[in-house]
Amino acid sequence: MFFLYLAFKGVDFKDLLGKLKDTNYFYVIIAVLIGTVGGSYIRAIRWQYLLDPLKPKIPVSNLFSAVMIGYLSNAIIPRSGEVARPFILAKKEGISKASAFGTIVVERIFDMISMFLVFGLCLFFYREKISEAFGAYDIEYWALYVSAAIIIVVIVVVVMLFNLEKTERIVEKISKKILPERFNFRIHKIFISLINGFLFIKYPKTYFKIFVSSALIWICYALSSYITFFAFDINLNFIDANLVLTMNSFAMTLPLPANSAGTFHFFVSTTLIVIFGINKETSLAYATVSHLVGFIFILLIGFYFSVRENYKFSFMQELSGNNREK
Repeated sequence: MFFLYLAFKGVDFKDLLGKLKDTNYFYVIIAVLIGTVGGSYIRAIRWQYLLDPLKPKIPVSNLFSAVMIGYLSNAIIPRSGEVARPFILAKKEGISKASAFGTIVVERIFDMISMFLVFGLCLFFYREKISEAFGAYDIEYWALYVSAAIIIVVIVVVVMLFNLEKTERIVEKISKKILPERFNFRIHKIFISLINGFLFIKYPKTYFKIFVSSALIWICYALSSYITFFAFDINLNFIDANLVLTMNSFAMTLPLPANSAGTFHFFVSTTLIVIFGINKETSLAYATVSHLVGFIFILLIGFYFSVRENYKFSFMQELSGNNREK
C-alpha cells in the first residue's frame, strides 16, 4: 500500500483512465504470452539441465507445470512457490526434495547474475538518471554487495562439491557441536542433498546450454517489456526496455503479495517518468496494465495446471504434515 501510494501520488486519474481506455491490449497480450509463457517454458528447459544429474531427461511438460503452479503460489503467498515447485516435482519424479530445492537456489543465482549484468551495462548509459530516480535506495551499492555475495557463495559451493567427503565430515562435526543428537543425521542429510542441487557444476558440457537458456529467458522478458511500449505509443527502444525490466526485477525481489504489487508500479513508473521523460499517467498506465495482465495470466495458467495435475495446493498441508511426522 505504501508503494502504491508513492506510485499514484499526484496522478490525474481522469487522464489515467483515458490512457487505460486507449491502450492497445493486443500488444499487451502478445507481450505477456512471450514473457510469461515463453519465458517460463525456457525456464523449464533450463531447469531440466540443472536436474539432469539428479534424474536425467525429466519431461519439460512436467517442469513447466511445476513452474506455473509455483508462480501461482508466489502470487498468493510471497516466496511460497520457491518451496512448492521443488516439492511438487520431487513428489512426482521421486527425487530428493532438498536437492530439487537446491536447483531452485541455483536458478535464483543465475537470475540475479543476469539482472546485475544488465544493470551494469545500463549504468554506462543511464547512471546519472538512475541516481536521480532511485538515489535514496542505493541500488548501485546493493547491486555491488549482492553480486559479491553471489560470487562468494558460488566459490564456496564449488569447493564443497569437489571436496564432498571432507565437506560431509565438517558439517557432521559442526552439527554435533551445536545440535541435539537426534537432529544430526537429518541436518547432515538435508545439507548434502541441498548441495547436490549444484551438481551440474561437475558437468561442463551443460554450461553452454544453461548460459544460452538463461540469456533467452532474459530476452523473452525484455521483449515483453519492449512490445508493451507499442500498446501506449511509447517511443523507446529495446535497450531502454532492458532498463525498465531491470528496475522491475529489483521490485520483484521484495517479497510482497499480488506479484509485488506496489513496488512494481513504483519502480517501473518512476523509471519511465524520471529517466525517459514519459508523462506520469502514461507511465502508470504502462505499469498497471503490464502488472495486472501478467498477474491474471499467472493466476489462470497456474490454476489450470493445479487442477490438471490434481494438486489443489494440498502440497502445503502435506509438507507441514510430513514435517510434523519427522
